[in-house]
Amino acid sequence: MTKRIFLMLFLSLAMCGIAVANPVDDAAAAGEKSLTVRSFQFKHKEADKAAALIKALVSAEGSVSLQPGTNSLVVTDKAENLRAIADLLKQYDTPPQPLFLSVRLVSATRVDAAQAKGIPAELKDVSVNLSMFGFNSFEILGIANVEGREGEPGSIELESGYRADFKFGEYDPASRTVRLTDFRVSKKQKDQLTQLWKTTLNLKVGQTVIYGTAKDPQSQRMMIVVMGAKK
Repeated sequence: MTKRIFLMLFLSLAMCGIAVANPVDDAAAAGEKSLTVRSFQFKHKEADKAAALIKALVSAEGSVSLQPGTNSLVVTDKAENLRAIADLLKQYDTPPQPLFLSVRLVSATRVDAAQAKGIPAELKDVSVNLSMFGFNSFEILGIANVEGREGEPGSIELESGYRADFKFGEYDPASRTVRLTDFRVSKKQKDQLTQLWKTTLNLKVGQTVIYGTAKDPQSQRMMIVVMGAKK
């Protein structure tokens, strides 16, 4: 939170033993310190989540009051802070936004150099990152792209019997991230779906992230998920 420190210099004019204050300067100083109250009602998002979003913008003198019955916030703060808060909440309180998720499921192994497959062409954009895992052979298990909206569940059927399930969270305009809740990778085996991996994560829009999971640090095999989110 940014705090502004105002250094004020008072000039007293001694005239016949009487101190004369400048009324214009006093009014300006009072204006800087005055607080304004403003109410924000939300049509699409939850007020408690909006309160958390603006927490960093509220000054030490300000306050936020949650009104669950009307799904609204009452914010008391300086006028300049309220303007910034209003701008952020306007961006936040929008209908569920369309989101796009790309998923590449990869099997990575350590094998003899003669048997190594290297990195497939479909992964060349992240080849430097993949090499950091210490494996020398990579195989694509599935590639898929899916479109959804904030708050909606999603499911991706991948090749070789693999499947990814998840739920899109809300898009955070301040950090430009979207939360994926209960992202699960499963595989169909003998007509049963066996869960292999589960996590909850935040994806920054426009960036590619890579997650790897293995049974232990010395494992010769690892499953890697390459993901990216877009709006």
